[in-house]
Amino acid sequence: MIRRAALVLLFSLASSAPLADERGLVPYVWNDVTGTRDMPWLGSGGRARLFKRDVTKPWDVMNPRGPTIETSWGSRGGSGEPFLTTGDRVTTYLVSTGFLKSWPAYPVAPGGQSKAAFPYRVTIVCLEPMVAILRFDLSAAIEDPTEFSFGAFPVSLRETGYDQHATGSGLANPVMFGTRLVYGATLLWFSPDAAVPPTPLVLSGGRARIAVKGVTLELEQRNGEIVVVRR
Repeated sequence: MIRRAALVLLFSLASSAPLADERGLVPYVWNDVTGTRDMPWLGSGGRARLFKRDVTKPWDVMNPRGPTIETSWGSRGGSGEPFLTTGDRVTTYLVSTGFLKSWPAYPVAPGGQSKAAFPYRVTIVCLEPMVAILRFDLSAAIEDPTEFSFGAFPVSLRETGYDQHATGSGLANPVMFGTRLVYGATLLWFSPDAAVPPTPLVLSGGRARIAVKGVTLELEQRNGEIVVVRR
């Protein structure tokens, strides 16, 4: 009973936390809502920033769906694509390579979109060019009961994991983003922008390197986590 109550509490926090970004937005202006999120690297240097703007029309205030919020991530507001679109682009590329198609799919609800029983966690670690890492995790093949899946995030991100999702249709669990991953298991990397399909990534001496389109990323084992550093 205690465990169930804890899960209910975590779920309610996960469901409400992202909405905090949308309170107090200056209408029609890109508002930086990055906060404490672990953001992916930008190819041009530094970290991406997350922006939102409220474009709700005055006559839409009674819309049962709530306010109309646009998102963008990059170096400044409106400089990149919506981060939810990015997550879908990642999964679309996995399908195009045939890697995602090799796993069985199951319907989540009558009439709903089927989702792949895909035993990997997907994490976007860099934008421009897009670079994502696949980490083998059998539990990823089943939809997480809450967004606080302790197996999905490293210890440093467990309490804020709900802020590290970029959706991604067709998967049991959302595409994640950030520069820290759970250490261990099989790793692969891929890049839709550079047309690099899922490629094995082996840590030697606790380190590995990804070089693509003039950008170098180094993976380092630190305190039981994998940290992605841009060089």
